Amino acid sequence: MQWHRSRFLRLILKLEVEKLAIANGLRSALALGVPLGIGELVRHPESGLLVGLMAFFVNLANVGGSYRSRALAMGTATLGIAISVFVGTLGADIPPLAVGLMLLWGLGCGLAYLYGEVGSIVGLVVGISFIFAINTPGDFTLALERLLLCLVAGGWAMLLSLIMWPFTPYTPLQASVAACYRAIADYIQEFPKKAIPGEIDPTKIRYVLKIRQTLERARTVLGTQRLGQEIRSWMDEQLLILIHDAERLFGSVTALIELTEVTAGYQRFHTVQLLTNQALSQMANLTQGIAQTISGQSVALSLDNLQPIYKALQEQERWQKIALSTPAKDYSALGPLVHLVHLVEKLMRQFEHTMESAKALHLDSKPIQHRGERLLVPQPPPGKSDAPPVFFAPLRDNLTLDSAIFRHALRLGVALAVGVVVYTTADLAKGYWTTITIIFVLKPDFGSTFERFFHRVGGTILGAIVAAVLLATITNKFVLDALIIVAVFLGISLLKVHYGYAVTFFSIFVLLLTDRNNPAGWEFIDIRVVNTLIGAGLAIVAHALMWPNWERQRYSSQLAHAVRECHNYFQTVMAVYLGEGERKAAIPNQKRQTGLAIINAQASCQRLLGEPQTPPELAEPLMTILVYLSRFTNAVTALNVHLDPFAKTQPLPELETCVQQISVLLNQIAEALQQETLPPDLPDLDSGMQSLDLRLKALHADYLQKSTPSAPNYQFVDNYSVVKMESEQIVRWLTALHSALVRLHTAKLQNH
Repeated sequence: MQWHRSRFLRLILKLEVEKLAIANGLRSALALGVPLGIGELVRHPESGLLVGLMAFFVNLANVGGSYRSRALAMGTATLGIAISVFVGTLGADIPPLAVGLMLLWGLGCGLAYLYGEVGSIVGLVVGISFIFAINTPGDFTLALERLLLCLVAGGWAMLLSLIMWPFTPYTPLQASVAACYRAIADYIQEFPKKAIPGEIDPTKIRYVLKIRQTLERARTVLGTQRLGQEIRSWMDEQLLILIHDAERLFGSVTALIELTEVTAGYQRFHTVQLLTNQALSQMANLTQGIAQTISGQSVALSLDNLQPIYKALQEQERWQKIALSTPAKDYSALGPLVHLVHLVEKLMRQFEHTMESAKALHLDSKPIQHRGERLLVPQPPPGKSDAPPVFFAPLRDNLTLDSAIFRHALRLGVALAVGVVVYTTADLAKGYWTTITIIFVLKPDFGSTFERFFHRVGGTILGAIVAAVLLATITNKFVLDALIIVAVFLGISLLKVHYGYAVTFFSIFVLLLTDRNNPAGWEFIDIRVVNTLIGAGLAIVAHALMWPNWERQRYSSQLAHAVRECHNYFQTVMAVYLGEGERKAAIPNQKRQTGLAIINAQASCQRLLGEPQTPPELAEPLMTILVYLSRFTNAVTALNVHLDPFAKTQPLPELETCVQQISVLLNQIAEALQQETLPPDLPDLDSGMQSLDLRLKALHADYLQKSTPSAPNYQFVDNYSVVKMESEQIVRWLTALHSALVRLHTAKLQNH
């Protein structure tokens, strides 16, 4: 097994600090702590513990989004937990039945992945509650009592999460829209940190991916918010406008950064570079201010700091036009500068409009909602009334071994059933810790399972050590209870930051809670570690033996799909340049599809690098391919932003030749990735660029020879100089991408 120490350390220490969830940690602490306290006061500690634990589980199902989606997820989790506890309590006394039920519940939890992140979390908490119940048998009366307590627990957890729904119904949507602007601000702030103009920094790809992810999340939250609403909402529409504004702002900023990198190659534009960096810094501040305003904070928004920078850029443009007005000068340098200044002006108008939209969210007097107007609600097609509900369609379509999710569900169910057999046969104390470990560790892909294995085992051992020290040094029951609540708070807050660190605090919480009810010294600490090792081992074995789901079998297809979507985006934009103006309407949707494809390809490569048998030599070419795909998309976005000046410009045949050459190369790259073969030799792309350059030089010379300067002809050359430079950027990025693909194929052959 090729597993290098550096990769192992990166796996263990990987942090995503921006995902810290303090509010959710506080809710979890309250969900558990309040029932525990009430249980002690009324002398029913077992009931208080059950309500607290089940409320804690229901709170886990709160994965954000609109209040409606939170209520649906938590309500589903409450019902699922109540039924699971009821059935598990009744079936626990019959071992064969317990094994069969565990298989069935595990299958259901695995199939919940069909419904995305929310479904997977709901399936997880329902499965955990069943694991607890199947280890604590009881009669019908006890089962019914537990069912009612679970419903109370769900109500308590939902109250904590949804209490503000009637008073601030738009808070989740506002937060998701504000997150889009914060992500854009982070992206803008990062650009001036480059030490070398044009330098490729792989870490910057995560900023672009984060923007795309936040935009998709905001659209999803808005869609859920509008679901079932027939009356138009002014707030919904205003926030929808702000999402669209964020999309346009992202495109314009990307184009500005691309132009800034182009002009950075000219020494005469050093002052322009400094001014542009200052403008970007002010734009980052404005974007952060817009995000704060959307969130409800009072922030002064103004273009006053940006106006002087824009005027200085205009002055630079005027002087550069004078300096580059003779034939001896490089005419192609002026076009990008002119468009850069124009783009700053365009961004200022966009900021002005967006700032007004953000401020309008919190005005006391808002436009009256159109009570007489109704939203269009899709109606079922004629003759389809007997069709199965849409909710069950994914389940119906995936009940086959051809489905990766169905195979994972079977794998999970069998692993959990085997876990029950193992701890029952071996008579392991607290055997349910084994099956809980399985349900947490076993994931649909092996890379995630392998990563969870180390996080779970390492976090459990570290948590056991800390818990042992706490139990040995602290005897005050109230202090230990307080530490239990603190451990829950920290565990939930860190859950998305780093799973291993969260497990450390969960282990402290579980061991302190276990000792609180059954004081047994060091005994349960040893049992916790042993059962965790057994469960983690069973998860790894199950994944290795039952339809192992290796990312190395899929990543090439994901990359090929991303390249094809990039190609479609390029063709759609360039079709407008070549005279097909009707294609412009398709650009926004294609841009979104391209972004989603790159996100999926990046996630696939990340999972691949987490698999133990992945050769480390694949990391560099894979990262290079992803980086240059992102740069290629940025260049196409810059061309998209510059479409407006071409509304009345005649297309050049030389440009069509360049587009055809680039399209051929993109097709070759996508096919090589799909078939996992060596790509053909790099075609001669420079010839097309040279032809375009010669044509533009001829047009420029013709303009200079006229006694009366032809403004349209000059504008024609000016416009196309930007297209030429961005096309040259695209050729450079594709050349580097082709080289990385060759290295990737070579590395795979060497490690085959």
